[in-house]
Amino acid sequence: MTLEKLIDDYENNEENFTHFSSSIHSLINALLNSSSIKTHSVSSRVKDRNSLQKKIEKKGKYTSLTEITDIVGVRIITHYSDEVDQIADLIEKEFTIDAKNSIDKRASLDPDRFGYLSLHYVASLSSSRSKLKEYKKFSTMKFEIQIRSILQHTWAEIEHDIGYKSKIEIPKPVRRKFSQLAGLLELADDQFIQIRNELTNYENDVQETIQKTPEDVSIDAISLFNYVENSDFLKKLEQEISKAIGVQFISPTKDFLSEFTKYCDFFKIETIYQLNEKLSNHKKNIIQRAIDLHSGGSQLTAGISIFYLFQVLGSQLDSIDDIYNFLNKMNLEHEDNRYESASQLYEFGQKAGLKTH
Repeated sequence: MTLEKLIDDYENNEENFTHFSSSIHSLINALLNSSSIKTHSVSSRVKDRNSLQKKIEKKGKYTSLTEITDIVGVRIITHYSDEVDQIADLIEKEFTIDAKNSIDKRASLDPDRFGYLSLHYVASLSSSRSKLKEYKKFSTMKFEIQIRSILQHTWAEIEHDIGYKSKIEIPKPVRRKFSQLAGLLELADDQFIQIRNELTNYENDVQETIQKTPEDVSIDAISLFNYVENSDFLKKLEQEISKAIGVQFISPTKDFLSEFTKYCDFFKIETIYQLNEKLSNHKKNIIQRAIDLHSGGSQLTAGISIFYLFQVLGSQLDSIDDIYNFLNKMNLEHEDNRYESASQLYEFGQKAGLKTH
C-alpha cells in the first residue's frame, strides 16, 4: 500500500482510533482503581497525521495500518520505579500482549539512558473482552502502552526537548554530565522507594510504640494520626464533647491532623506522652472551648480536641498581643477578625482561671 493510501486509510478511520483511545484510557483507569494501584497520571493519544506520515516515510516498510502498532498510545506514569512492574503484571493479565513488538527498555539500553528505561508493550484487547458489545469493534486493533516512573518521564521529556536521541549525537564535553545526571536520577528513584518503605514501616510500628512508651514517640503527622485513631482517653473526651454539643465525630485524615504539628511545635509539645498529659490536664477547659466555638454543625472531625487544647494553651499567654501573635503565626482566624479573636481568647483564659497574674 502506498503512502497516500495508508494516509487515506488513517483519515477514514481516525474517528474510530479516537474512540479506541478513549475506551482504552477509561478501561486502564478502571483497572488501576480496582487494583488500588495509585499512579501519577494516565494519558492517551492518537498519533496525528504528520507524525504518522513521518514514521511511514522513515520506516519504509508498512503495507497496512494494522502493522503500525502505536497509532493509539497510552502512557502510565508511576510515582515510584518499582510500581512499573506492578502495573506491568496487571496489563499482562488484562490484555493480550504482542511479545514480538513489546520491549523492556530498562534491560536493553545503555546504563546512562535513564530517561528511556521505560517498559513498552504492544497490546490488544483480550479475546474475552473483545466479545463484549462495547469493545467488539476494537477487537483487531493494537495500541502501545508506555510505563515509567515520574523521574524517568521527566528525564525523557527534557532529553527530548534538548533534541538528542542517542549518546553518540551528544557533544563529548556534555556527554559526561548526561551520564552523571542519569545516575543521580536513578539513585533518586531508588531513594524515594527506600523513604516510602521506611515511612510505611514507621507507620506500622508507631501504634505499638505509642502504647508501650509514648514518651519515645515524637510528634509528627503519622504519630498524631495513630494517637487519634487509637487513644481511649481521646475517644472518651470527644464522647463528652459529643454529648455536650450534640455532634457526631467522623474519621480524621492525615492532612487534617498534620496542621496540628505546628501548634505542638509552638507550645513545645514534643512527644505523644506530653500531648496526652496536656489534654488530660486541660480536659474541662477543652470541653468548654468546644461549647464556645460550636457553630451549630452536626459533625466534627476526630482529633479536633487537640485544636481546642491549643486554644486553651493560647488563652494562657501573657497578653492580648501575645495571643494575637500566636493566632497570626499559626494563620488562625481571618486577618480582619484576629485581634478581636485574641481579645475573646484572653477573656476565656481569665474566666477559666488560667491566668497566673
